[in-house]
Amino acid sequence: MTAGRVLRVSTIVVLLVGLALALVAARDEPLELLWYFTIQVDLAYLAVLRLGRADRLRTALTVYLVVTGLVFVLVLANPWSGYSMMATADARGAVSDAGNLLLHVVAPPLAAADWLSHRPRPAPPRRYPVTLLAYPLAWLTAILVRGAGSDQAQERYLYPFVDVPRLGYPTVVVNALAFATLVLLLGLAAARLSRPAPAARLP
Repeated sequence: MTAGRVLRVSTIVVLLVGLALALVAARDEPLELLWYFTIQVDLAYLAVLRLGRADRLRTALTVYLVVTGLVFVLVLANPWSGYSMMATADARGAVSDAGNLLLHVVAPPLAAADWLSHRPRPAPPRRYPVTLLAYPLAWLTAILVRGAGSDQAQERYLYPFVDVPRLGYPTVVVNALAFATLVLLLGLAAARLSRPAPAARLP
């Protein structure tokens, strides 16, 4: 088995185990998992790997996976960020922690390494990084509409940085713009890395 094959199989196994642990941790409300950005991206990524080459979609999902990893490490698992979820009711214990570790800390670097070893050819167009904002924007819109339609006892905003009742819409918009910037920067990096290196000029 080639190194690239080992890397891809490892990524798939990590995602499947992480998703299984997340499902076990959310056994009382398993369908709630489907609303999480991470879970949606992970499932789509597995589907793309299973169905075959779809370079632009694979690139987009890899960017989203890396974003989920960075947001988890820097924001959700960071007690100094102001949006930590580690000490809240959403922290479900050892099983949930193990699932989060696999999905947010282990899987994104593996997916990025797999993408780097199988970069898309030809490179995506220059407008491609901007198109990567479409799905996160659609997800955010759905979450905000869903949350606004729930009562105060059943908040459905999922992540503390989009909790409108606590933060207000101006702060949520600022947070969304920060994450959009991260998506754009990673998209630009992916597009740049997809382009072939310029041929060296002969003296």
